[in-house]
Amino acid sequence: MDTLEKLEEKINKAVALIERLTEKNKVLSEENGRLKASLSEVESKLTIAEKEEGEKAERIKDKLGRILDKLGTLEQIS
Repeated sequence: MDTLEKLEEKINKAVALIERLTEKNKVLSEENGRLKASLSEVESKLTIAEKEEGEKAERIKDKLGRILDKLGTLEQIS
């Protein structure tokens, strides 16, 4: 095999490698896009859940405060 044929073979291998890597990059980019969208959706749901949990905790705190006030009133009456 002469030098020119070896060079051609190396170039062909490099081109094939570049094609495989390009395709792999495309697949990974698409997957990355899907994962980013999924992450964004999960983050939105988490934000909503945290807000709802905070509101629920506040309602419970308020209700407990009213119950304790009533208990305090009952203790004063007794």
